[in-house]
Amino acid sequence: MPLLMHIAFLTVGDPARLTGGYLYHRELFARLRARGVRVTEVVASGADLAAQLAAAPELGARFDPAPFDVVVVDALASAVCAPWLDGWRAQRPLVAMVHELPSVAAGAGSGYGAWPVPPHCPTAPHPSWEASLLRADRLVVVSEDGARILVERGVARERIVVASGGCDRLLVHPREPPAGPPWSALCVAQWIPRKGVLELVCAWRRVARPGWRLELVGEPDADAAYAVAVRTALAAAAPGSIVAHGALSDVALADAYARAAFFALPSRYEGYGLVFAEALAAGLPVVACAVGPLPALIGADAGCLVPANDDAALAAALARLMDDAALRTCMAVAARARATALPTWEHCAATFLGALEAVIAARPGA
Repeated sequence: MPLLMHIAFLTVGDPARLTGGYLYHRELFARLRARGVRVTEVVASGADLAAQLAAAPELGARFDPAPFDVVVVDALASAVCAPWLDGWRAQRPLVAMVHELPSVAAGAGSGYGAWPVPPHCPTAPHPSWEASLLRADRLVVVSEDGARILVERGVARERIVVASGGCDRLLVHPREPPAGPPWSALCVAQWIPRKGVLELVCAWRRVARPGWRLELVGEPDADAAYAVAVRTALAAAAPGSIVAHGALSDVALADAYARAAFFALPSRYEGYGLVFAEALAAGLPVVACAVGPLPALIGADAGCLVPANDDAALAAALARLMDDAALRTCMAVAARARATALPTWEHCAATFLGALEAVIAARPGA
């Protein structure tokens, strides 16, 4: 099949945000367009549930699938799209892009909030807004762990395609670690509960060594109440021991990876974990929670994996890496080796495109 296809990609929220899902979309779209694929991104509504429910009744009039060869729906848009998905699928091949199921992420404190189905809700024809999405012709996930979750929800494995994001977006040239202070540990994450930024700050305050600082990179205001808690914890830290940069440009972020001694992010849930992959590509040892896809992504030798919600174990892992330069060196070597086995963005785009071609070809009359 020729690559001259036209894709409609429906999502919610602000696609310019510097978060993993939106970053994945931008990197994917750029590579698909370079292959001659037309991609039309449709922002159906705001990302929060109230905005999605308010926009759902009118979406059928706003979006017509007829001009497109295939319709791709971001799982985060499942509430606004739910009333229309079966109708769209009757007209065009339908593909679900599942970075994470909102119902799963919400249980981990995603920042999106819980998604209870209100009684007699006219925009929720099924027990879950995700039900019609799970009937898509193909479901693209970003990890084998994501595939497992869908299978547990009744999706046949042959309808699922794994297209993990790449680790090669940033041009990071690992440097020799500095012989003396300051040394830095890097965390890249938006400030939402499931990322564990507050827990990281509190653990760092307990064990920070002289000459070390924790650098926080990422959106600070995705969850206003959580941001207040993080800033309160930051105010109690020793001066200069923690630096909050906010979101950074790719150039500045690459420099932050290059100057760091290790990476730390105690997230309780990840669909894949792009920042962990980028940390490995930069040759950084990783401190992470042993949850979801992260043990398989990071590997056995490139990091310290701790139980989720175990503050003592997190603090001990941070202290261990700060105190043991030889261990950091060994883990850095393992991190670079692990990164060579991870997907590139070109591989991601090729896998995604293959899924689209297959679902179009499978339609009668294709």
